[in-house]
Amino acid sequence: MRRDERSQEQVRESLARLAELDRLYSEAATAGCRSLAIRRSVDRLLAEDADFTIAWIGVPDQESQLRIRAAGGTRTGLLRDLPVPRGAGLTGKVFARGSVEWVDEYFGSQLITHDFDREIDEEGVTRLIAVPIVSDSRTIGVLSAGVRIPGAFGSRAVERVVAVANSAALAASVAEREQRSAEIAAHEERRRMAVELHDTVGAMLFAIGAGARDMHEHLGDDRALVQRLNRIEEQAAEASRLLRESLRALRASPTELALSVALQADCHAFEERSGVRAHLVSLGDLPVLPQHRINVLLAAVREALLNVEKHAQATSVAVSVSVDDGLLSIAVTDDGVGIPRSFDPLTEVAAPESDGMGLRSVAESLARIGGTLQVRASADGGTVWRARVPV
Repeated sequence: MRRDERSQEQVRESLARLAELDRLYSEAATAGCRSLAIRRSVDRLLAEDADFTIAWIGVPDQESQLRIRAAGGTRTGLLRDLPVPRGAGLTGKVFARGSVEWVDEYFGSQLITHDFDREIDEEGVTRLIAVPIVSDSRTIGVLSAGVRIPGAFGSRAVERVVAVANSAALAASVAEREQRSAEIAAHEERRRMAVELHDTVGAMLFAIGAGARDMHEHLGDDRALVQRLNRIEEQAAEASRLLRESLRALRASPTELALSVALQADCHAFEERSGVRAHLVSLGDLPVLPQHRINVLLAAVREALLNVEKHAQATSVAVSVSVDDGLLSIAVTDDGVGIPRSFDPLTEVAAPESDGMGLRSVAESLARIGGTLQVRASADGGTVWRARVPV
């Protein structure tokens, strides 16, 4: 196969992979939807507990309001997409307070508002339990379960609804993280393919333009052929411009994913250099950061990974990212030989001196954006390097 034919085949393969990547990314985003994971808890509760005959999930659509997004065992369509203001009815009360609540006589209860008496009456509900669905310290929904016969709830019934709500919260958290992992992987692959297309299509277009310019020297006075070559040069230049724009779009990540995508790429680069497995763990939603802060954090993580590569003798590394109490924390943890003791890179120098100076430079860069750096020995062996910056 000639070189130009091989290049064209590489281009076709790259474009086909890009189309497949977009399809898989779309499927992963849909399958990992947090809302879908929450909604399934309604079916689970009704299927596994015969005492409850109706259940629904309220999901926040704004800070002051829930909307019923899933309901099972209903007799009417009154609950479908029903808005529930914060504090209204039992479901809204639980949304406001964040605690488990129930009423054994719905219509006679003085503990709730009666905004939804018509809907509850039409559904034949006599008593109701509502439980908040909490993930990463946030109320992401309210699970309500009702019974159509008089009586009183016992501790078993309450515990059962709480257990399903907790399971829904866990499933939602896992789905959210899977979706974010799929997004990070997709954008990382798009950036890699952008480089590949640059090296193949970009090189082909450059060769076409250069070849056309070179032929001008051998044309003589053939005006028609000169015009055709000029047109080829113009088309090659225009195609190169469009390619550059497309490559910029392929490389770009949404702002909220920029840090995660870059960290994932650094983990892969570390694996390729060292042969040591490295994986990224993203805990919860990450904030949108200005690019200069992202650059400081990435430089810091790269210095940490470099130290692991040079000195730790590790077999695995984890890079974890989380937000807590207004601080973004990135930790690089290895299972290597560890360090003699914990130290402050701003006031002390580790051995050897060059490594200490590298960490000191990182600590100073973090300090300029209000951050801190801590390096300590892990209780299980190895080293934990942690950077924190305010968000």
